[in-house]
Amino acid sequence: QSLFPPEYKNRVYFIQQELQTEPENLIKIAASHPVTLCGLVNNASIFETGNLADIDHLKKILNINSLIPAILANAFTTTVNNGWIINITDANIRTPNSRFQNYRISKLILEELTKQLAFLYAPKFRVNAIAPGAMLPATHEDQQYFKQLAEKIPLQSTGDISSLVDAYEFLVKTPYITGEIIHIDGGWHLTN
Repeated sequence: QSLFPPEYKNRVYFIQQELQTEPENLIKIAASHPVTLCGLVNNASIFETGNLADIDHLKKILNINSLIPAILANAFTTTVNNGWIINITDANIRTPNSRFQNYRISKLILEELTKQLAFLYAPKFRVNAIAPGAMLPATHEDQQYFKQLAEKIPLQSTGDISSLVDAYEFLVKTPYITGEIIHIDGGWHLTN
């Protein structure tokens, strides 16, 4: 809570919720606080190795990365009158990769869900997605690999969180945009 300026002291509520069972309870709990809900960011995600040879793993990844965002979106749109939803996907999901195949498939589905939900919930709700690229290394061991990624990216650098925040603010403040996936990746998705 110390991260927030004093004027937010009574306006920020931290909620911890297990999403694998009854994720819609998160929206109910949020709505029970003395605030006006206006937006939902679906950022919960599992990023781990696995491919289609392991169907149980695929089900687990699809549940968290694709199905639960749809459940939360439905709960949100039935709880508030209007607002916005931002899904967090990934810029590097188009090229087949057997190591992270299930993860990539789940994020591709989330992109399609973004477009379909935008169509379904208009005009009361706007639904968009942010597809970040190389912002932070996934693990401590990936530091060298992360530095080398800049060579593959058209803008020749990895990103930072401020670019992600700028994209978030743009989507929240722009009332005439829905169904879009904004790549914050220095053009990395163009090389896939």
